[in-house]
Amino acid sequence: MTVPFVLVLVAIASVGGAVRAERTAGDLRLEMSVARGVFQVGEPVHISLRVSNISGTPVTLTSGGQQYDVIVRQRGALVWQWSHDKGFAQVVRSVEMAPGDARTYKASWDQRDLQGRPVEPGTYEVSCVLLAAQRSGPASVEVGPVRITIAR
Repeated sequence: MTVPFVLVLVAIASVGGAVRAERTAGDLRLEMSVARGVFQVGEPVHISLRVSNISGTPVTLTSGGQQYDVIVRQRGALVWQWSHDKGFAQVVRSVEMAPGDARTYKASWDQRDLQGRPVEPGTYEVSCVLLAAQRSGPASVEVGPVRITIAR
């Protein structure tokens, strides 16, 4: 009798669960997630980027003051960017990640565009960007997009 109940809970959790994308770049695994796929108008959209060292050796990441970004697009057009209204220190910083270490970066989108206007209901694409270079890798790595819906 307990088994059907557990199966129902699993099905409900998977329908309303997080929307995810991942990518491997060199010694790093990047995993982004958005709390779920559908949000009501005006509801904050919580986004996270987890960066893990999947190698057996330490990895050094070099970046400026900004280490990550979050981008929201609709039909390819930029709607919102987390870093748009922020200032960052003009420094070079290096962070060493031991094998198996992970760092998580978080952002929230308030469903406003770059001019501060509420966005319309519809489908949006969310991507995360790691702005830190590995020794022989690119200066930035994008993961995503994942699609979310803003509904009335």
